[in-house]
Amino acid sequence: MSHDTDHAPATGNAVATDSAPFWAPLRHKVFVGLWLACAAANMAIWMQTVGAAWIMTLLSASPLMVSLVQTAITLPVFLFGLPGGVLADRMDTRRLLLLTQSTVLVAAAVLCVLAYYGLLQAWSLLLFTFVLGTGSALGMSAWMVTVVGVLPREQVPAAVSLNGISINATRALGPALAGALIAGWNAASVFLAIVLCMAGVIGFIFRLSPKVRPEGLPPETLAGGMRSGLRYIRHSAVLFSALKQVFVFTSCASALWALLPLVAKDELAMDAGGYGLLMAFLGAGAVFAALNLTQVYRRFPLRRVIVAGAFAFAAATLAAALSHNRLVVCAMLLFAGMGWMAVNATVSTVVQTYAANWVRARVASVYLLMLMGAMALGGAIWGALAQYLGLQYSLLLSALSILLGLLLTRNGPIEMGREADFADAQQTDKPLLSVPVAHEEGPVSVEISYEVKSAQRREFLDIVYAVGKARRRNGAQNWRLYRDIGEVDHYVERFIVASWLDYLRQHARLTLADQANERQLLRYRCEARAPRRYLYQPPNEKN
Repeated sequence: MSHDTDHAPATGNAVATDSAPFWAPLRHKVFVGLWLACAAANMAIWMQTVGAAWIMTLLSASPLMVSLVQTAITLPVFLFGLPGGVLADRMDTRRLLLLTQSTVLVAAAVLCVLAYYGLLQAWSLLLFTFVLGTGSALGMSAWMVTVVGVLPREQVPAAVSLNGISINATRALGPALAGALIAGWNAASVFLAIVLCMAGVIGFIFRLSPKVRPEGLPPETLAGGMRSGLRYIRHSAVLFSALKQVFVFTSCASALWALLPLVAKDELAMDAGGYGLLMAFLGAGAVFAALNLTQVYRRFPLRRVIVAGAFAFAAATLAAALSHNRLVVCAMLLFAGMGWMAVNATVSTVVQTYAANWVRARVASVYLLMLMGAMALGGAIWGALAQYLGLQYSLLLSALSILLGLLLTRNGPIEMGREADFADAQQTDKPLLSVPVAHEEGPVSVEISYEVKSAQRREFLDIVYAVGKARRRNGAQNWRLYRDIGEVDHYVERFIVASWLDYLRQHARLTLADQANERQLLRYRCEARAPRRYLYQPPNEKN
């Protein structure tokens, strides 16, 4: 018997029959504004990445210094991505976005002034690029949850597709604009354009209404918030499967992204413009898929969409390895773009619909860590393999690894969450205390007894283990179900929470789906044995 379900005794690979049409989010004015603001912020980052790298070639002849520009813009994601998710869950996301995007603006403004007066040096370029990247990293998950948070969950798949179009458009426009500004004006103009983009973004965010958070328990510490976010993912079979899927696929598929310049130059005898053409075909395929994904979700199971996308990307990688025909490679890159979007947009949709409200930004930040970490790690590995095995064999190995990755991830559940599953439940039962208990006291041990007839055992076990999963996701450090060897119908559920405050948080994090499962357990509750809560008693200091 399996007890790996997240919210109910029975689950499966669902078909997203209730997903909204592709254009549905565009009916919401706030979403449209956020979508455009996020696109402007993304374009600024792409302009910084490409512009700073080119400017570094003018400041230093060292390949190491040029490569460190990429490190300076991406390293903050690994250092501050998850803390940014905790902050987005703890505080008003409008305020967080104002702070983080202002950091990006200030860093770009300093670079603009330094470049204009001829004071820009290699290390100052790296320093302020790192600061700019830090502001972006701290705001990434806040952007994700804010953009989709103004929509009902059934419109999230369409919003993710629209975001995919935005990302691919800015990936093309940002570098092109940065190159044109440097060639036609000067280095300072790139940073000035970034400042203007961010000024518009901040102006829009400033006009948004602050999100009033309800009065409640004290917020978690930064470290505690990171632990609880990772614990939530660990005890959610769907989220764990989705993150495993994106890491395995992206790390295997990143070879085509990393080695495409060499494919253009060495295999197809194309120049920089030709490489841009190949990237355009990749982007066009991604945009085409984004326009049609919501319809695909209504017709096919999500697992089938992911498998088809992985096969399409593997086939394109194979074509890049074996074909020297430009038309063939360009055509296959269209399929690669569609496959990339089919896999990663589907996983992104699952991640953004399958997390409770209290931890949504943290889950989004871990998704971004998996995606970008897999791209960075995969790019380095495939680049090293290409140096020793050659370009063709590396791409062939990448195509094979994508297919093997499907075997590795084939059994993980992939499904979208529904609003009813993750909406906050109203708390009506509060623990009665005979003596006051301070928030920091603990650990707290909870014991609940059940009477279960043999004919009801299978149903009871399905329900109680689903409840156990929810208790661990919401804060329990340890959860066990015990069967009484003296009374065959008697079962005891025991779990431990780190402190009384964490126990209160566990109650506050209950979703409607969790509450429904707990109500099903009530009919098995042992009337003669009321639930018991125990507080850890430390020894006397002198002992």
